[in-house]
Amino acid sequence: TGDYHSEKLPHFAPGLTGRPEEQLRAPLETLVAGIAGLCGLPDGCVFLVPETPMPELAIRPDFAVMRRRGKADELVGFIEIKAPGKGADPRRFTDQHDKRQWEKLKALPNLIYTDGNEFSVWHDGEVQADEGKSGIVRLSGDLHVNRRGKRTPYRGDRRPKGTPLIRVVHRAPGASG
Repeated sequence: TGDYHSEKLPHFAPGLTGRPEEQLRAPLETLVAGIAGLCGLPDGCVFLVPETPMPELAIRPDFAVMRRRGKADELVGFIEIKAPGKGADPRRFTDQHDKRQWEKLKALPNLIYTDGNEFSVWHDGEVQADEGKSGIVRLSGDLHVNRRGKRTPYRGDRRPKGTPLIRVVHRAPGASG
């Protein structure tokens, strides 16, 4: 998972015309596979299915998270990606499209919101958080700031190849913080 932002940054390049959140898709797949590996799951056991339509709710989450069990695949949950800097707390969104989307997505039993810097987990519209915590996890570093502290939206910095700009902090089970 330490390669998550290393893979992500090259996708943010000047002159790209795609939506910023679209550039997070491939790195997010790498992150999910890395987390599955840290949990001891075999390669390919957890995978993402993009743009999964849910006609009954009139929504299409960015990813369905699937787990392979033998010859069957089971749905684990969903991931919704927002543009970097938008945050991972849908209760704070001001854009009408995002608000309407949240009203539908909050019906899902297991949902992750992310903007690449922040992540949150929601069960049936309720954020999952330790008591006294916000439930929003922020990775150290920032997609928009290089190692010299200068804002560089959608551009990588000139760090040595293979050196992640942002690292995921791993906590021992039961650790607070």
